[in-house]
Amino acid sequence: MLGFRRYSLALTVLLASFLSWIIYLLLTRAKLGSPAECFAFAQVCVVLLAAPYLAACASRTKVVTGSGKPILLTLSPISAGNLLLTQLVTSQMPLLCWAFLSTSLLFFVTELPLVKALQLLAVLGIYSFSAGAVGMWGAKVFRDTFFGAEFAYLLWGATIGSMFLLIPLERYMGNVQPIIPLVLHANPLIAVCAILGETDIFRTPVLYELTPIPSYLFAYPPWYLVCFWQVLIGGICLFGITKNSPKLARKDNVFSA
Repeated sequence: MLGFRRYSLALTVLLASFLSWIIYLLLTRAKLGSPAECFAFAQVCVVLLAAPYLAACASRTKVVTGSGKPILLTLSPISAGNLLLTQLVTSQMPLLCWAFLSTSLLFFVTELPLVKALQLLAVLGIYSFSAGAVGMWGAKVFRDTFFGAEFAYLLWGATIGSMFLLIPLERYMGNVQPIIPLVLHANPLIAVCAILGETDIFRTPVLYELTPIPSYLFAYPPWYLVCFWQVLIGGICLFGITKNSPKLARKDNVFSA
């Protein structure tokens, strides 16, 4: 079992590193920010991609007793919540190890201030658990690992891509400035902009023409407010799983009589 966990940890770190490197190259080629910002954006993207799938896989795994028998004994809501929380935390440990290693690399290579490195690590940890909770909720609702992860991808795609929907919305509303704060608070990538603050990504050549945000006065929300909404989303999903999770019972000779 220990060897399997080490294998899983090594595989997660390797795959996440490869995926983040690909995303980093694409972002730097698009000139969406400084190298440190592009690397941090890539970290967030990897977490949002990997966390829901890892949690969805964990939630679809059958729970067994120490003797290897499946658990069928009815659990209280508190016990069911603790079980789901344990599954969520356990599933995210390999990803959190990768987040720590990659952030340490960013800290030493780019000479990132320690405070900002810790803030970025906190953001990645919060996103890991919140995105994992969404993926776990989707897996419980759709009863499928891939559909659960895809639901999370759809949610994060909508929050990130909402800034591109402001152009057609502006044609009907005329002034979308009241909506911009909502779009910025919901976008998980904005936390990186608030922490590093080296480049105004909305005024880069790529995004300047794709969203009307640069035409209005706006300010990046604090990173902890962006994280708050992610925690709220994850908490609602985790509560929904606990509230509607099927009851479990342990098959025992006492009950088979």
